[in-house]
Amino acid sequence: FKDMIEGMRLDLKKSRYMNFDELYLYCYYVAGTVGLMSVPVMGIAPESKASTESVYNSALALGIANQLTNILRDVGEDARRGRIYLPQDELAQAGLSDMDIFQGKVTNKWRNFMKGQIKRARMFFDEAEAGVSELSSASRWPVWASLMIYRQILDAIEANDYNNFTKRAYVGKARRLLSLPIACARALAVPSRDMDMKL
Repeated sequence: FKDMIEGMRLDLKKSRYMNFDELYLYCYYVAGTVGLMSVPVMGIAPESKASTESVYNSALALGIANQLTNILRDVGEDARRGRIYLPQDELAQAGLSDMDIFQGKVTNKWRNFMKGQIKRARMFFDEAEAGVSELSSASRWPVWASLMIYRQILDAIEANDYNNFTKRAYVGKARRLLSLPIACARALAVPSRDMDMKL
């Protein structure tokens, strides 16, 4: 909880992140901590043979994935508030600058940059998925549903041709509803007896 408060303080005094290590730490503070605090509330399935550490690692990954998705969705909105959460070194490597963000033009450089950012966010979602089936049966459905729906925001950014400057990526009601039965089916999966081998 103290780490989450530290993240809020960080957001008040910091508006740039030099590299992904700095950004990851911010994501940990503001969202990873929420994932970690949720595990005792959700509960681990009694029949799960996964280590407690591996379940917590997956919960942390989900928090990181969600926050990275927020950042990618809200680039334009954040820029209008003078904030750029994207790693400065990676922007420079892509031939982009803060001014490019503030101008909000979708170029091929921007598209290529965003492809890499989305790929990384999806990697964290993949890591998170490994732990959902280890949660208690009552918790698995809502966690699967939220994970699947949030992950689709990345699809929406792609569908908007990576224009996250003036278009807000969102998942429509129909797609959200379609995700629920799939999430329910995944929630019925039996917890792994050897999760550590998969991670």
